[in-house]
Amino acid sequence: MSLQSGYTRSGRTSLTPVLFAAVLATAVPGRADDDGPATIRVHLMEGSVVSGTLSVETIDVETEFGRLTVPVDRIVGLTPGLDSHPQEQEKIGKLFQQLGSNNAKERDEAQRELLNYGPALREELESRTDDPDAERRTRISRILAELDEMDSFESQGSAKTELVPEDTVETDRFTVLGEVSPESFQIETKFGPLTVSWKDVRRAERESKEKPEVRKSLKVDQTAIVQRGWKASGIRINRGDRIYFRASGTITMSPWGNNAQSTPEGGGNFQWYVQNKIPGGALVGRIGSNGDVFKIGSAAEITAKRSGTLELGIAMAHQFANNGYQYPGHYDVKVRVKPADE
Repeated sequence: MSLQSGYTRSGRTSLTPVLFAAVLATAVPGRADDDGPATIRVHLMEGSVVSGTLSVETIDVETEFGRLTVPVDRIVGLTPGLDSHPQEQEKIGKLFQQLGSNNAKERDEAQRELLNYGPALREELESRTDDPDAERRTRISRILAELDEMDSFESQGSAKTELVPEDTVETDRFTVLGEVSPESFQIETKFGPLTVSWKDVRRAERESKEKPEVRKSLKVDQTAIVQRGWKASGIRINRGDRIYFRASGTITMSPWGNNAQSTPEGGGNFQWYVQNKIPGGALVGRIGSNGDVFKIGSAAEITAKRSGTLELGIAMAHQFANNGYQYPGHYDVKVRVKPADE
């Protein structure tokens, strides 16, 4: 495979993806690592995660300025670019076209799906701000505005790898873009050696003794009215963890009429789940099935007082929860968990 690289408009050097996964693997002798070979965690496109070690100590990267050799123990993370995932690239292209659909529902769905890519898609969005279709231009501007709010929610120290055509390799000193080879690499796992194709990799990072922050986006709808059942987030919380929430969206409060809508803040006009504390329609959470219910609303920041799985729900006055009432719509919830210091 030929290597192609160069500088991007952001000024980052160019490098490539697959060798990178190999790079993350083994600590170079002389660097502190008392636990032996460094471990990489590889997130595959189909959702599974593989962890293991590699024997490669360096990788070579061809750039337009010559070959660059990077020590494995200096690499932090890898994100294959859109050129490495042609099906994903095609999907994103179709979503951009769908922003100009004649069907409003299709336009809304495309906007939501593009927003779900998060800040990683910013460069692609910005390259399309002069789209000839007025509807697409408007919606692209709206997505960028929401990403600006999302950026303020991200932690200051977190990596913000953009989803660009080239593969991205992050080191502890710089970020490189381009195309990595070989097309596959071997990971030594506790179950034996495993060969992974880089086209199947969504993201890889070097494991650290520091606990990583957790970020997740969820939809909460009427199936999570608290008297009916809760929405399991799949996020394990430990006592002392700091949890940050952002939520948007609306649900129709049909008992009060089809024009009555609630935001995640809820409203006293929809009566109370907890008198004068948690109004009907409000987004709420709890940690563990026996945990105290707390209001989240459109934004919240809490320190966990107990350990357990985070669950989300919509508060509702009891007489309006189980009488067959429907509450169309949903809340879009973003959760960030910063682990407690040991």
